[in-house]
Amino acid sequence: MLRCLQSLCENLPSGNYHGRIIKHYEKTNQIIVLIKDLLFRLIMEKPIKITPGSLISFEINLGKKIEKIKITNSKVNFEANGDIFRWTKLTNKPSRMEFIKTRHLVVREIRRWFDQQDFIETETPLLVSAPSPEAQLFPVKTHKGFLITSPEYQMKRLLVGGFDKIFQISRCFRDNEKSPLHNPEFSMLEWYRTYQPLEKLMSDIEQFVLHLSDSVKSNLLYKKIPPPPWPRKSVSSLFKKHIGIKLDGDETAYELQKKAEISGYENLFDDMPDSSKLTDSLAYEQTFFRIWSYIQNKFSHSTPVFVFDWPLPLASLARKNLTSQKFAERVELYVNSIELANGFAELTDPIEYHRRFEQDLQNRKSEGRENVPLDKMLLKSLEQGLPDCSGMALGVDRLIMWLCGTDNIQDVICFTKEEI
Repeated sequence: MLRCLQSLCENLPSGNYHGRIIKHYEKTNQIIVLIKDLLFRLIMEKPIKITPGSLISFEINLGKKIEKIKITNSKVNFEANGDIFRWTKLTNKPSRMEFIKTRHLVVREIRRWFDQQDFIETETPLLVSAPSPEAQLFPVKTHKGFLITSPEYQMKRLLVGGFDKIFQISRCFRDNEKSPLHNPEFSMLEWYRTYQPLEKLMSDIEQFVLHLSDSVKSNLLYKKIPPPPWPRKSVSSLFKKHIGIKLDGDETAYELQKKAEISGYENLFDDMPDSSKLTDSLAYEQTFFRIWSYIQNKFSHSTPVFVFDWPLPLASLARKNLTSQKFAERVELYVNSIELANGFAELTDPIEYHRRFEQDLQNRKSEGRENVPLDKMLLKSLEQGLPDCSGMALGVDRLIMWLCGTDNIQDVICFTKEEI
C-alpha cells in the first residue's frame, strides 16, 4: 500500500514509526510525512483520500518494506503556524526540536559533573514571601507571594545550616525581560562552595564546560572550547583599554560621566533620562552601564572572558575586595559579548546586608517602582552566621545558546512567553 523513496528513507532502519502527513499529492499518490523533525516522501501504492495533518503509523521490516500502515485522518484545521511546526524547521537549519534534545543532554551532564564533585543538588521554593529588592528587577507577584528571581536567598540559608557544596538548576522569573537573550521565565544554574575563593568557582565553569564539550554527543555542539584558564580582566583595565579613562571605583555618577566625555565619548549619554531624582547609587549604576554597554561589545567575541573587581556601588551582595576596598569581589563571565554568569565572594555581614537591602528599596522608590518586602527570614538566618563562601549563578539557556551557536533564546526553550 505504501513504499518509500530510497533516497529519502535510506536512513530509516527497520522498526515502528509514527508521524504526521504534511502534504498529499493526489496525482502521483505521494505523501510528505513529518517524523519528529524530519520530512520523508512516501508513495501510496493505492489511491486513498488523505487529509493533510493526519497521523500515520507504519512499520519498516528487515527487507525495507513498509507494512502495517494506520492512518488517522485529521478532523481539525491544519494550521501551518500551530504546534505541528513550532519545534520544526523545514529547512537545512537545525530544528528547534534538535536544540531541545541537545538541551536535555547538556542539563543531564551538568548534573553529572556536579555529582562527581560531591555537590548536593537542592530544590528550594519557587514561591517566596519576599523577592530580591534590587531596583533593576521586576519580580512576578502572586496573591500568595512572589516567584523567585533567583534561588540565592534560600540557598544561603542552607549554607548557614551547615551545607557546604550545593547546587541547583532552578526556574526563575523576572518580568519585563524580553529580547533574543531574555525570557520572563528562564533556567538558572546556581552553586555555592564554603571556605573556597571565587577563583575556584571560575575554575568550576571552565571544567564543567569542557566536560560538556567532551560528553554531549550532538551535531549542534560544534564549537571548540578554548582550554583553561580563560582570560581574566578587571573592569578597570577594560575601561582604560577601550575608552581611555581611569576607573577609581568611588566616582560619583557626574564624575564618571565627565571622565567619559573628556575622553571623547559624550555620545554615549545621548537621550539619557534625567537622573536628578534618582539616588546617588542608582544614578551611578545607570551612568556606568551606559559606558559598559559600549565596552561590552569590544571584547570577548569568541573566547570566554572573566571580568572581575567591579566598582563597589555595583557590588550587589559581594564583599569588598580586601586589597582594593573601592571595588567588590564580583566576577562576570562574558562570551560573544553576552553575560553568561555572575559570581560573588559572598558578603557575610548581616548589618551590611540590611543596609544594602534598604538602599535597594530607596533605589526602587526613586524610580517609581513598586515596593517589595524584605526577606526577614534570610536576615535572621544571617545573624546566626553565614560562613565564608563563594557563589555563582549561570544562565542555562544562554550557555546552551553559546554551545549550540544560536543567538535567539527561543531556539533552546520549549515555550516563550508569547507561545503560552
